[in-house]
Amino acid sequence: VAPLGAEDDIRRPALAEEREYALKTVESVFASTPSNVLHEIVVVDDGSNPPLTSTVLGPEAQAKYKVKVMRHERTVGLIGAKKTGGDAAEGDIVVFFDCHVAPQQSWYQDFLELISENYRRMVVPQITALNVDTWTQVGGGGGLAKCYLTWDADFKWVDSSDRYIPVISGGLLGMSKRWWTETGGYDTEMMGWGGENLDQSLRVWLCGGEIVMAPQAQVAHMWRDGSAKTMARYRHVGDTFRNRARAVYAWYGEFAGKLQHYPSFASRQSSLRAKPWYGDLGDFQRVRDRLSGCRPFAWFLKRFRDIYEDGGLLPPEIFMLREEKSGKCLFFQGYAGTSGTGREGASLEPCNERDDRFFWHRGNVDRITGKCCSGLRAWNTDQCLAGGQGGGKAITGICTVAGFDQGQEWSLSPSGQLQRGSSCLGPGEQAGTLT
Repeated sequence: VAPLGAEDDIRRPALAEEREYALKTVESVFASTPSNVLHEIVVVDDGSNPPLTSTVLGPEAQAKYKVKVMRHERTVGLIGAKKTGGDAAEGDIVVFFDCHVAPQQSWYQDFLELISENYRRMVVPQITALNVDTWTQVGGGGGLAKCYLTWDADFKWVDSSDRYIPVISGGLLGMSKRWWTETGGYDTEMMGWGGENLDQSLRVWLCGGEIVMAPQAQVAHMWRDGSAKTMARYRHVGDTFRNRARAVYAWYGEFAGKLQHYPSFASRQSSLRAKPWYGDLGDFQRVRDRLSGCRPFAWFLKRFRDIYEDGGLLPPEIFMLREEKSGKCLFFQGYAGTSGTGREGASLEPCNERDDRFFWHRGNVDRITGKCCSGLRAWNTDQCLAGGQGGGKAITGICTVAGFDQGQEWSLSPSGQLQRGSSCLGPGEQAGTLT
């Protein structure tokens, strides 16, 4: 089992706690894993200064905790660090951890059982919260594990009734060393952080594997909550948008053109540029050739039809919503793609068919029928209508695709009213306002 500490760039004495987090993670993995199961702990030192081997992971600690340190003299980022660690790991099963986690009791059992049944199976634990002061799990468990893939090459948490995971969040996972080698691990042209989880998820699903949640395995993880203790202190390298685009153009096939609907990506390709801005995709073709028989992206959409069809991400139609008296239309105040804040506004504005922000479609599973849909989603965004707000406008929030948020259950009544239960959303007393 080889968890990886990656991308910790310690350049000032005041950041010593990051080194301590790496050590505490090593101690937690060692203490929670039986000696006959734990072959080694591979720690990747991604250009830390001073090196981890001269601070918290010296020869004594390495011998005590079965640690093997792999070092990059220059920072290459999370993806390259994980690639180095995965390739160096010698165990039959390779488990990837961030360097600020605490695996809980018996966490390894699900990994051993599930991967032994199918060597092409990737396993993801339930990710809970970590108290960095006590290095213990917060609460009684019940963590996150499942994500889905959005059209702008991002990922969102999702819930479902089965064990299968469309997309991993990226940090915590396990697989057989054989499957790691056959799939090639990570794209060698991706740098830094971001996009590698999308690529890895798609190459697993499309090329003969599967991803499942470990029902009993819990790993407490330090979330970035804005405090000084949890803030990121590593050196940023690479281009996340380029990474994400590489995953899309490698695996989306005929659906890759959808990325041009998002300005953050569409603006990157210059007409004067002879080659694609996201680089050569030969690495992915070599994976396909090696594994042979990789499926098209349409198969993935059908495999997870409960999200993409029933959840409204493949809408049969888009439409504008015009208020009868004013003649104005419901306008989404955010922009295409993932919302930076998680919440946006909506107002009544003069209708404009050339502005995508006036278009909506049905979204979120209807929990009664199990089919589409129970809410309204702003087109090309992650946002669904969530009701009225002070100041004469409505508010939107991140769509709960599985349909568990009753606050997003907005629909048009037969009489044309925008309704949620007994409440309606309509024009306020002042022109252009909503109430």
